[in-house]
Amino acid sequence: MAFLFRPCHKSNSELIEKLTNSGIIKHKEIANVMSIVDRGDFITFNSYQDNAQPIGHNATISAPHMHAYAMEILYDVLKPGNNILDIGSGSGYLSACFAYLVSGVHNFGKVTGI
Repeated sequence: MAFLFRPCHKSNSELIEKLTNSGIIKHKEIANVMSIVDRGDFITFNSYQDNAQPIGHNATISAPHMHAYAMEILYDVLKPGNNILDIGSGSGYLSACFAYLVSGVHNFGKVTGI
C-alpha cells in the first residue's frame, strides 16, 4: 500500500475546498458547516492537515476527511429537529458540526456527545 501524503493546508477554507474538489464533500450544507466550525478552534498544531492529530490523554481528533465522510453518510438524518448521540465525541468537533446541521429556524435538534 502506498503512503498518501496529506499536506497541511494554510486555512480551514483551503482544507474544505480540497475536500469538496476531491468529491469527499458532496453537499453544500456540509461544506458550510465545516466552514463555520473551524478545526483550528479544536486543535492548534497542524489544524488543517488531513490526518488524525493527538489531542492529549491518548486521544486523537479524526482526520477532516473522516469527519466529512461521517456527515455525508448521515446526511439524510442530520436534519433540523432530529436528535443525535455522538459516542466517542473526543474533541467535540463532529458534535459541533452535527449541532449546526440539526438546528433550524423553527426546529431545534439536540446533539449529545459522550
